[in-house]
Amino acid sequence: MRARDIWVWAGICAGVAAATAQQDKPALQRLDNAIEVVPQRVAQARYVGGEFRVVSEWGGYSRMRNQCPRGKTRFFDCFGDNDSDGYMDDTGGCFTTSTSRWFFGTAYCNMFVTADHSVWGGADLNANFTRVDLAWMWACNDLESCLVAVFTQDSVPCEADSFDYSGWIFDFGPLSCNPGGYYFANISLSSGHWPMPPGGTGSHILFFAQGQTSSGALVPATCAQPMLWGTEYGGDNQRGTQATEQFDDVATIDGTHTTSECYTYSFGLCPDPLGAMVQFWGRDNSDPCGYSDHDGSGRVNTLDVLSFLNAWLADDESADCNCDGVLDTQDFLCFLNEWNACR
Repeated sequence: MRARDIWVWAGICAGVAAATAQQDKPALQRLDNAIEVVPQRVAQARYVGGEFRVVSEWGGYSRMRNQCPRGKTRFFDCFGDNDSDGYMDDTGGCFTTSTSRWFFGTAYCNMFVTADHSVWGGADLNANFTRVDLAWMWACNDLESCLVAVFTQDSVPCEADSFDYSGWIFDFGPLSCNPGGYYFANISLSSGHWPMPPGGTGSHILFFAQGQTSSGALVPATCAQPMLWGTEYGGDNQRGTQATEQFDDVATIDGTHTTSECYTYSFGLCPDPLGAMVQFWGRDNSDPCGYSDHDGSGRVNTLDVLSFLNAWLADDESADCNCDGVLDTQDFLCFLNEWNACR
């Protein structure tokens, strides 16, 4: 069931949930202090047998190579990053402080969230997400290890989670609880990606954990919640759109989403609607044959294949054709396919 098929169902869900959302959730508050953190390690994760689990070995985290040669751009911005620098620089007329964002207070716990996205029209729909920016409130007693898992999936607002794709989990180590602000991170992958749902419309999942069991199952955090912003914030460089509904595991905190946990996030505030504070990056669709002219001669011919091959053999990041941060045979195949289509 895709977006065009579920709007009636989602509207019914939203109508039921809207009646409870304003009662069940505490009043929204503003928080100003943004504290940047960087993951210490990363692993692949998946929803298996009713649990979020780590499904690979942990590896050290390193930021992706400087800039993908294909043109890195924001596909979806529910973060407020008007100048594409990974920082909350846009107020959209909502606040006078650029880092001000909404949340439900330090006692509110929402460790499993599903929010939707429809990507910017200039996105390359054949590409994938290679970076995510996100922000969250971390609440507990003193210190607690902070793990954040990010997944994408095909399902859309208030449609049952489909768990189509594996995702990635990031371990930030012990973080101070209630630090007088909120945490944010700009996370790029040195290898791998998040699959983009077909057509660029789907949803993303956030899961906040404090550790894992011996079998790899993730242990939910004591208390966490995503910070909130919106795609309709009035910036000059907005990217993507979102609906008014979001799944929150709060009616019964059990690691599942039910129809009663489909909440409307249209609060009549600025911006409106609100949603989990997330930003995805990928590759734009400008100049589809520009990369095939690898030697910059203005013509696509066999010299471009030689230019690409030399860069690839030299481990030059200009040969990262598929923008996954790793130079391998997939990049060579990527280039040959594009070169063949453009010559």
